Amino acid sequence: MNYIFYDFETSGINKDFDQILQIGAVLVDERFQIKDKMDISCRLKKNIIPSPEALLINKISIDQLQSGKVSHYNLVEQMRKKFEEWSPACFAGFNSIGFDEDVLRQGLFQSFNFPYLTSAKGNTRLDVLKLARAVSAFAPNSIAVPLNENNKPSFKLKNLTRVNQIAHDNAHDAMGDVIATLELAKKIKDKAGEVWDALLIYKKGDDIGKKFFNEDFVCYQDLIFGKLYNFAATFVCFHPVYGKSWLCAFDLKHDPRLLFDLRLSELKQTLFSTPTKIRQISLNKMPVVLSKENFSALEDYKEIGKEEILKRAKLIKNNHDFSSKVHDILEEKAREKQDSASQDEDDYFPENSIHQSSIQMSKQDNFLKTQFQKGNWEEKAKTYKNFQDPVLQYFGKLLIYEEQPDALVKEELVSIKKVIAEKLLTTDQRPWITFPDAFKKIDDLRQEEDADQKFLKDYDLFLQDLQAKHEQNI
Repeated sequence: MNYIFYDFETSGINKDFDQILQIGAVLVDERFQIKDKMDISCRLKKNIIPSPEALLINKISIDQLQSGKVSHYNLVEQMRKKFEEWSPACFAGFNSIGFDEDVLRQGLFQSFNFPYLTSAKGNTRLDVLKLARAVSAFAPNSIAVPLNENNKPSFKLKNLTRVNQIAHDNAHDAMGDVIATLELAKKIKDKAGEVWDALLIYKKGDDIGKKFFNEDFVCYQDLIFGKLYNFAATFVCFHPVYGKSWLCAFDLKHDPRLLFDLRLSELKQTLFSTPTKIRQISLNKMPVVLSKENFSALEDYKEIGKEEILKRAKLIKNNHDFSSKVHDILEEKAREKQDSASQDEDDYFPENSIHQSSIQMSKQDNFLKTQFQKGNWEEKAKTYKNFQDPVLQYFGKLLIYEEQPDALVKEELVSIKKVIAEKLLTTDQRPWITFPDAFKKIDDLRQEEDADQKFLKDYDLFLQDLQAKHEQNI
């Protein structure tokens, strides 16, 4: 099997509203020998304000943001073609499933490409951060894990590479982080091969669901409010609203016998009161799930004993009434969450709808999407208006404005400029960075003792110039 190790440097930390500024990627064989590389940087999109904190970390210059020869769309197209050329493979990165993959999907969808490239057509995924955390619990001492200032394990890449004697001189450069992640993965495979193999057998989330469903219980790891927990858990049901991409498991630290005879309202309160008895698990996020043979690593369960844990698991598995009650409670909670969600049109953002748009795309829109991809910019400008889905209309118009604004008629050009200006100049709280947000961040950073005052001055001037241009579009 080949592996594709990849990493992005981005304009900020919001997976839906920031953009890729640099991609580094390498194709390696099963012995981790590099077969091909890709390193591309691009300029800033017209609807994005970069985070000053992000630029201070990744050292991407204002000049590149303004004058880079490669557009974001061209970066995405080059990346897509290379990834397709390298596939099938296992896509690997550090926190890639938690961050980079979502950024990738936004970039692909907004460029009118299939967004699920890393999990389709024989491709699989591996997150080396999840792998390192798993190894720390289930194969301790395989790699060194440093402690932070609070005396807790630190899984930051730069800290892991430092204590494991892995060269990482160019941290927060996409290619530098890729090579460091590759070397860390090599060490984990060499020192903790059993955990590596156990997690690599999962080709997709469905495989993890089957593991849960078929086993008496499994050893499951999760990060909850920044703290790592290891559970002995057993399958209860698939999620009644989110489907088989989510499942619900029972934490066997708790005795289920105390719950079986509770009324529905009592059970609902008990299951979700602290400590929570039910774990809701997103299978598409490829959680760490290992067999019950790893039970000895679960310190919090040793006093209970494996025999009692097995008894509790079988009681849960055989009690269909309990499973049905949990199913009904989860459905009720999900509906309550949906009903309480804001119905205000001002809180609707196309970036939050790409998965729904992908899954529910009509036949007409699917056909038009192909036409849009194949057409030149003038043809694209005619096609985008015929999409039934307003999300596709929005991103089609935005893409044309980015790449070939002259293809839009005057009214369309004025309209998209105004939409972007209002989005970035607003004083309302928004999930993306606005001009007021950015200027406040500058003021806050200037107060720090070791602040890079020259960068902050340059960034301030850049923002002022950018703001003035957008103000003209209102």
